[in-house]
Amino acid sequence: MAEVTLRIGIMSARELAPADKDGFSDPYAVIRIANKKYETEIQKKTLNPIWNKFFDVKISENNVPPHVTITVWDHDRFGRDFLGEVTIPIKQVFARNNGGLNDGCPRTYDDHENLPAAYTLQKRSAKNDVRGDVVLKFGIIDANNRSLEELSYLWENLTNHVNKG
Repeated sequence: MAEVTLRIGIMSARELAPADKDGFSDPYAVIRIANKKYETEIQKKTLNPIWNKFFDVKISENNVPPHVTITVWDHDRFGRDFLGEVTIPIKQVFARNNGGLNDGCPRTYDDHENLPAAYTLQKRSAKNDVRGDVVLKFGIIDANNRSLEELSYLWENLTNHVNKG
């Protein structure tokens, strides 16, 4: 059975909406994929947080999530404020990995041509104050040093098993 470890890098966010009275936010990001949740640490008093965190997610033929969702929140003592979110279909996580050039090649995380890309944060409802974008990087962790062609074939075969749920 084919299995891949997908590394999701959440690098930073830029020009977020201020959610606190001081004109800043205390942002953190939550990644949801395959019924799992991963969180970055909170960056205090900034609209341009830098997290440089990554999370590894095992994906196999019988567990291919339809998408990955990244939500940015402002941390408050008594809750949190929504700062925006982006949902990327699993088949498109590599669409912008070459500096936004849409080459779409599944690459290893450390490939020098695998560059982070900015995704514009979206609102959930009209009343949300959402601005800015989140900078993400996706890559395959490959101990076998496969070629780009082999990685493409593997990823293509795997993502053809997307859960429709």
